[in-house]
Amino acid sequence: MNFFHFDPLGIVNAAEDVFAELGFTGATTAELAKRAGVTERTLFKYFPSKNDLYRRVLSGLLLSTIVPGHMSDLKERLQTLKPNFKDWYISILKARYEAVAKEPKKLKLLLGALLFSKEFAEIFGNLWKTNLYDTSVQAFQYFQENGEIRKDLDPNQIVRASFSLAASFLITKFVLAPKYPLDPNQEIESIFLIFYQGIKNET
Repeated sequence: MNFFHFDPLGIVNAAEDVFAELGFTGATTAELAKRAGVTERTLFKYFPSKNDLYRRVLSGLLLSTIVPGHMSDLKERLQTLKPNFKDWYISILKARYEAVAKEPKKLKLLLGALLFSKEFAEIFGNLWKTNLYDTSVQAFQYFQENGEIRKDLDPNQIVRASFSLAASFLITKFVLAPKYPLDPNQEIESIFLIFYQGIKNET
């Protein structure tokens, strides 16, 4: 193999698969090199350690996928309020499902990174709070003001409950039980009902 004409992106792409499947601890340099179709010696020429390669994968995950894609899209949806709460909430859940369905590997990588890398978790957490959490709080405050959901609940608590339900749905579908025969549209409708019945305005 000619070193000077080799594209290290192939190593990074292969590493995404390995880290998503095995996690950082389970991924060996031998397996990483094998999946990339190179020797371990070649692997170490570009990435001196497994940790260096993992950091490169996480950088790509953060910069090329999550920030400009998933986060900006979700923030726009959160700011574009539908005529009613149900349409707005369901449209967001469906958009998240469709986005993750295209690249389920990214979700596995994200979960592993949040658990393993404190540095990544802090960076992602700050971006998440600014782009999604704060915007979500404002959205729920809007629906509280127009009388669709209860005003006696802290919008921060509502947002956390909402994110927990959505995350559990995506993790169940794409990580824990990907082969389970789950109808996403029915599941999303059920999630909405479970969530909304607890916060709707009874007056």
